[in-house]
Amino acid sequence: MKGVVAFDMDGTLIDSAPDIGAAVNRMRASFGLTPIPRESAVRMVGNGARVLVARALADTPGADLDEAFRRYRHEYDTNLIVETRLYPGVPDMLEALRSAGFRLAISTNKPYGSTRFILKGLGIDAFFPVVVGADSGFPLKPEPDSLLHILKETETDAAASWMVGDNWTDVDSGHAAGFRTIYCTYGYGAPDKNQPDVVCDSIDAVKRTILDANKTK
Repeated sequence: MKGVVAFDMDGTLIDSAPDIGAAVNRMRASFGLTPIPRESAVRMVGNGARVLVARALADTPGADLDEAFRRYRHEYDTNLIVETRLYPGVPDMLEALRSAGFRLAISTNKPYGSTRFILKGLGIDAFFPVVVGADSGFPLKPEPDSLLHILKETETDAAASWMVGDNWTDVDSGHAAGFRTIYCTYGYGAPDKNQPDVVCDSIDAVKRTILDANKTK
């Protein structure tokens, strides 16, 4: 049976740090707070927007997190692809994997609508018939539910499939669903005690890893 390659979004396919960091600081400014460095905002990414907002207001005890989340979502959702870009080599990698017979999907803790908007705006939406976002009705990663849904929708086998991401949540969800896992060092997150099957430092390395493994099956 064919496999699916499921990708995380932020820090894996797209460099969204500039737009996320800018939205965080506009949200903070709306409360009269000083900006935080972009590097600090990047380290807060990976567990969904609500967790991001809570981390961004860790220096403000008693902050109204629901209102802060609403303001952040407004700021980010209206500025999704101002500076956000694909990592070099992404379209070529996706075409190569699709041509090799893999189905492609997205499993992200970013909302579905925002994800589709970004994919379309950056010209890669057609590669992904299946996208699971934070509001798609499944528990967020590291739970495996989104990947199990992707397997069902794509009619693929976990043993032939890969989860590719830049955070421990991606690795853990992949392992829990029976996928092989790739951790991308160029992204924003960090691995956990559960080590990935492969570590890659570029999009090209991700492509070569999956294609080479497919040849040796």
